[in-house]
Amino acid sequence: MDLKTYDKHLLQKGSSIRDALKRLDYLAKDAILFIVTDNDKLVGSLTDGDVRRGLLKGCSIDDIVDGIIQPSPRYIRKGEHNIDRK
Repeated sequence: MDLKTYDKHLLQKGSSIRDALKRLDYLAKDAILFIVTDNDKLVGSLTDGDVRRGLLKGCSIDDIVDGIIQPSPRYIRKGEHNIDRK
């Protein structure tokens, strides 16, 4: 996977849980994804724990990630030191 440092953490809204799991596996210790729209607007975050909880609730790995993301992730803007909610 030849992506910029942050790009490897971005996944398009509407992607499958299977695709998210592949990306999370690749990221290993840095396993968090940021779910974005086609315009790169942040709509949520996703971790392996979110996927696990979704699967336990009956989701399939072929379902889309939109139903299991955290819609209000905390983030830090470059150059700032406080944590905001989306």
